[in-house]
Amino acid sequence: MAKQVGTTIINWFRGHIAVKMTLSILLLLFFVCAAFSVSGYMTSRSLSTKLEDQFVLRLTTNIENVSKYLSSIPEHADEITGKEHPAYIKIKQQFEQFKKQDTLENVYVLKRVQDKDQIVILTGVDDDLGTEYPFTAEMNSAIKENKATISNIYKDEFGIHKSIFVPLKNSKGDNIGIVGIDLDAAVITKTKQDLVWTTSVITLIVVVIGSLIAYFISQSVTRPVVQLMRLTEKVAAGDLSEQVVIGRVDEIGKLANSFNEMRRSLDVIIRQIFSSSDLLTNTSAQLYQSADESSASAGQVAVSMNSMNEGVAEVVSSISDSTISIVEINSELSEVTHEVKEMQEMAHQVSVHSADGQQLVEKTLHQMNAIQKEMKHSQEAAQQLGNRSKEIGEIIHIITEIAQQTNLLALNASIEAARVGEQGKGFAVVAGEVKKLSEQSTNAASSITELVSSTQKDSLLVMESILQGNQAVEQGQTWINDTYENFKVIFNGISGFSDRTDHLLVTLEKAVKSFEVISNAMQKISGITEEQSAGYEEVAAAAQEQSASIQEITSAIRQLSEMTVGLQNSVQNFRITKTNL
Repeated sequence: MAKQVGTTIINWFRGHIAVKMTLSILLLLFFVCAAFSVSGYMTSRSLSTKLEDQFVLRLTTNIENVSKYLSSIPEHADEITGKEHPAYIKIKQQFEQFKKQDTLENVYVLKRVQDKDQIVILTGVDDDLGTEYPFTAEMNSAIKENKATISNIYKDEFGIHKSIFVPLKNSKGDNIGIVGIDLDAAVITKTKQDLVWTTSVITLIVVVIGSLIAYFISQSVTRPVVQLMRLTEKVAAGDLSEQVVIGRVDEIGKLANSFNEMRRSLDVIIRQIFSSSDLLTNTSAQLYQSADESSASAGQVAVSMNSMNEGVAEVVSSISDSTISIVEINSELSEVTHEVKEMQEMAHQVSVHSADGQQLVEKTLHQMNAIQKEMKHSQEAAQQLGNRSKEIGEIIHIITEIAQQTNLLALNASIEAARVGEQGKGFAVVAGEVKKLSEQSTNAASSITELVSSTQKDSLLVMESILQGNQAVEQGQTWINDTYENFKVIFNGISGFSDRTDHLLVTLEKAVKSFEVISNAMQKISGITEEQSAGYEEVAAAAQEQSASIQEITSAIRQLSEMTVGLQNSVQNFRITKTNL
């Protein structure tokens, strides 16, 4: 549990720039304060050492003066037996003068009598003689080593001192005590304490002020960065409805302005994609419906042409029968009246079929004209679709340029952050995030480019298919016009043939003379009907090919519609500004 809490705290510190900046500045303050404390300590130590050196110099000089004085007088301190002794009075007066003249704390003589340490002379004290005062380690060292000994700074009931001791000799030259001088060393201790206290107070003030400065600096830097980060997350999620408002003119303000420009550009681009995709969807739906109707009409044309082909085949069969009948007339004139009546009936039937065929061809001609108009509309819609795809390509090119400019801006920001140093680390992180956003925009633009490229290719295929279908319709229309003219000739020929059979029935005696003319006419009619039958077969095949082409166009339009829906879905997650809708 403790490990998990520690990990959570570490992740929290890592995820907040303000905390990082504050900790960095506080760490810097810590090192500065530590250096200042060490410097204060070293200064205090050096100053204390110098003061102690000055104390040692004064003590050495003063003890030399005292020793010279004691050596220059005939009296000896070891001879003192009472306060009225001349040596006591003389030496103490001089010691008092030394104390006052050299600003000494104490000048004294200590003597060891019967293993008992006592005061002989002590300045500033009247009842000094005979007062017990145990020798210190430095005093014993001075007696033992027979040389001047300087004590460390020490504290007793009289204060803080630094002393010097020299052996006191008797007339025999034996060390029987010491002569000592005390200096008030409280100034050294007070100086150390004052330096420590001053250093501590200054360090505390620096830490408090530095902490406040670090907090305000981190807040002033990270507050707009956090605001920009939140809006960047919204843009990454597709929400383009808000803009960042940072009233600053520094790099963060310029970054915010650049972000707003990028957001506005993306807003315009997404809006254009929305409108273009809607228009493309509507156009694809209309084109799909027109192509579907054209396919159905082409199927009906193919069925009608097959029916017409069957009717022409019946006509060819009837004309063949008529030719056989004419041959039979030539061989059996006795049955010519009966055969002429049958020919009359057949001519009437052929006339009826010819009239029906003519009407059917006329309807087919009207239908082919309608198909041709629809194919022209489809061709115009496909061209418009191609133009829209080109516009989308130009928009995507603008997106790519914006992403490149953003990437360049992030690179410049990283360079500026590197030049700033430690204080620019947070800004470098923001620059890295902007660079990532630029790379994501570039990848998205590349994906849309591939989608639009595929759409343009499909549009070209649709245009080519519509163009081929239009050519096939025009060819079919030409063939139907020719068929219509042929049916006119057939109808007129059959009408004339019917009149002739009627006339032949009335004027049977002229049948022999007119036989050759009728036989030639029937041969011509047979050749024409065979040619028309072959033409109908070709027209039926062309109609079937046209139907297959329109079905291919319908499939391509369906794919284009699906791609348009995919494009709409890809930009559906974007939320643009309401004021510009």
